[in-house]
Amino acid sequence: MPGSDPLVVVIVREAAVRSTLVARLAMSGANMCTAQHFDERHPASLRGTAAMLITDRAAIDAHPDGAAALLCDPQWSRIVVLTHDAAATSEDPRLLYLAPGDAAALTRLVSDWRGEG
Repeated sequence: MPGSDPLVVVIVREAAVRSTLVARLAMSGANMCTAQHFDERHPASLRGTAAMLITDRAAIDAHPDGAAALLCDPQWSRIVVLTHDAAATSEDPRLLYLAPGDAAALTRLVSDWRGEG
């Protein structure tokens, strides 16, 4: 639904990166939630829209079956993995890899995705 406001769930192991992301995204108007694990319950996304997940390589590497398992989970509409691995790519358009320091690009992406619904 265009104009819907999906929940953005942040599961990032490094506290400083997590805090910075949450602050920037919240200031841009995103509906935010943080979690420690992928299977934690989180608030329902507004209007029943699947949530966007922002995570990091350490959390993905600790999750059984990694990003592939998360892509099969219907609760995630988009997944952003923060990684220093510049070569990381995905054929699935719902999965995007970004450098941890690219918070400005991430804020724009979330804003664009919020507009798409």
